[in-house]
Amino acid sequence: MRTRQSASVTVKIAELKNRLSHYLRRVQRGESILVCDRDRVIARIERAGTHSPVPGDDAEWLDRLERRGVVRRGSGTLSRKWIHGKPRVRADVVAALLRERDEGR
Repeated sequence: MRTRQSASVTVKIAELKNRLSHYLRRVQRGESILVCDRDRVIARIERAGTHSPVPGDDAEWLDRLERRGVVRRGSGTLSRKWIHGKPRVRADVVAALLRERDEGR
């Protein structure tokens, strides 16, 4: 059950649990999430703090990261030589990962 109510989204508990990251990103952008239990609103999730809302546009977000020096955008396209020059791995990466997990590292 999701309905828009003036920048609020209503969501059932099960859906919130299944898609928590999605709804937290929406809260970061300034939306409110109303949580329902059996079609009755029991809670509201809102952005904490006094920070300005995160821009909804990816370009604005990347611009902000670039100004802060977090990312540096490329100036052109990748050459075919670079793309095809990737290393060839003959090892079974999945098997190595499973072995490492079994060893408890």
